Amino acid sequence: MAQRARFCMACGAPLAAVREEGQVRRRCRRCGWTFYDNPVPAVLGIAERGQRVLLARRAAPPHRGTWDLPGGFLEAGETPERALVRELREELGVRATAGRFLGFFTETYGPGGMPILAAVYRVRLAGEPRAMSDVSEVRWFPRRRLPLGEIAFPAMRRALAAYGRGALRLP
Repeated sequence: MAQRARFCMACGAPLAAVREEGQVRRRCRRCGWTFYDNPVPAVLGIAERGQRVLLARRAAPPHRGTWDLPGGFLEAGETPERALVRELREELGVRATAGRFLGFFTETYGPGGMPILAAVYRVRLAGEPRAMSDVSEVRWFPRRRLPLGEIAFPAMRRALAAYGRGALRLP
């Protein structure tokens, strides 16, 4: 279990590890507040051009210098589709349309392994993508020759490997 929450967000007292519903969680002994360590929602987009897939090189930690699908975390009040459109504008400088939902992937992110739940969509881009925000480079890769050994996150490696084999199909 990650140690991200050490103090109660309700009263500030130290949290203690307790077993609850078959899980080890952190609970405040003073007020009873429980830290559930729920995953943070994120969105990622698979953009195609012919038989090529767009990947973005990460410009910042974690995994700086590795390839990733463009996307990011939802802001409060955003739908996944709106968050993806915003993230692609920030990272690639293009207008985008979130298309078909392809699936959920679970992953951990950053120091301490914050759990994330990534929703992956097919996206259509309007304009030529360029590196912006926390992206240092963008490149179109042949679908069957994706740089899987250089993909930032294990779940994305598995998703892209399945996609390259045709097991994760786009309409």
